[in-house]
Amino acid sequence: MSAFPSSSIGLPNSLNYSLPPSASDSCRSYSVNLAPDGITLVTAPPAPATYLTANAVTTFPFNSQVVSFSIPSGNSNSVFLDPTHTTLSFTLTYAISTASVQTPTNASSKLISSAASFFDQLVLYSNNTPLEQINQYGLLQNFMLQNTVSASERSGGISVCMGADSNSSSGIDISTVAAQSFRYNFSIPLMSMIGINSDKLFPVGMVNNLQLQMTTSTILPIISFCTAVTTQPVFSTQFNLSEFSLNLKYVDIGEQAAQMLMMSIPDNRILYKTATYTNSQVTLPNGSAGAQQLLLQIRNTSVKSVYSQFGIATSLVCPNGLYDAVNITTNSRQLQVGGSFYPNRPLNDVARPSEGFLYLIQSLGGSIPKSLGNVVYREMYNTVAGATKPTGSNVDSSIVTVAATIREAASGSDLAAQSAITFPSGHFHGYDLERLGGVMFSGINTRSQPPFLNLNIQNALSSTVTASCWGYSDCILAFDIGSKSVQAFV
Repeated sequence: MSAFPSSSIGLPNSLNYSLPPSASDSCRSYSVNLAPDGITLVTAPPAPATYLTANAVTTFPFNSQVVSFSIPSGNSNSVFLDPTHTTLSFTLTYAISTASVQTPTNASSKLISSAASFFDQLVLYSNNTPLEQINQYGLLQNFMLQNTVSASERSGGISVCMGADSNSSSGIDISTVAAQSFRYNFSIPLMSMIGINSDKLFPVGMVNNLQLQMTTSTILPIISFCTAVTTQPVFSTQFNLSEFSLNLKYVDIGEQAAQMLMMSIPDNRILYKTATYTNSQVTLPNGSAGAQQLLLQIRNTSVKSVYSQFGIATSLVCPNGLYDAVNITTNSRQLQVGGSFYPNRPLNDVARPSEGFLYLIQSLGGSIPKSLGNVVYREMYNTVAGATKPTGSNVDSSIVTVAATIREAASGSDLAAQSAITFPSGHFHGYDLERLGGVMFSGINTRSQPPFLNLNIQNALSSTVTASCWGYSDCILAFDIGSKSVQAFV
């Protein structure tokens, strides 16, 4: 074997002793905590007298309200927002005057996924023009929480701050078995251009009239299940969300550093690279089978990934409603954009489910399953929607069903049957469309040719199924420093 040719001698990074530039003495950082502009309390409608129903999962309406925050902006060109520190805090309170008595005695209500499930939509405005709109916000937060956080990480800040349960894959217990007042405080990271989607300082001082609007969900994200009811709980105070606070970190780099920055900016404009999510929902009617093609209304310049999941309304099979991502026995699944298909070989969730999980990890930026933490175990991933499993010699043995909220144990497995309430079904999908990492607009342009989800369903659907999809796309914000305006290019 010939030696690798080496034409020059270099030094490793460990021998690079040059120091980074210093911050000026006038540079400072400080926290900003904002109260809502208008609505400060969101109250659920009164709980019915039959809050608990034996052997049934019941959902309750919530009060859909817009909680808005005016973000301090346009003050000075030296002021920036650090998006890695942006969170939304709020408190859930309720009171029980008569405790429930039910079987089993340890049965209790449970928060679905995390406290982010209380919100359906995020919209970011500048000068009354939307810069960003994310629909099905709570469902998207759940997708990322289940697929990018390991079980051990849930026991730390995710459990303490977001309200995720540390010993299951769902949210914390919301008890009705004690007559007392309950109070839970949450702080959720913000999935936004001014949140965890960006890694550069956001030039908040170079834009006017920045406002964030969070819309609460129409369905209360709390579920209960028991096999028998002796005494119904009586609520003296309904479920309330209050004490909202948008928590930001501002950095003032100082006048001297700001002048240096202005001198380096051509045309008096800053081009800020970030990313956002575009939602699309498609309904598959009851009885659908065979070849299906779903049009996804995701029309952006650079779509890097598409995430999707199938869900059905709250039932004994899917107690968490759309938050239960189920396998609808697709023996062929592929994303099509124009004449290109992702992946080239169709995925088969009946015979080769592990391949689908690998593509999910790749679409999230990982290379092998170990690259990203995850709380989805094999049976959670391979839960089918109906009461009947697909049959045949090529069906994966770990495919299981759920009955009366209990997920059966896989054939030959030493894992006991599990509650689908505490361990929701997790058949999540991802399609990697990124052509080359580390460059701008590395995704696929879908403006003239939107993506289609091509499916072949082996077993006819026994319920109406909702396909919830998001396109993860590059976004460029163009800040005009003179007019203190911003324009989004997605």
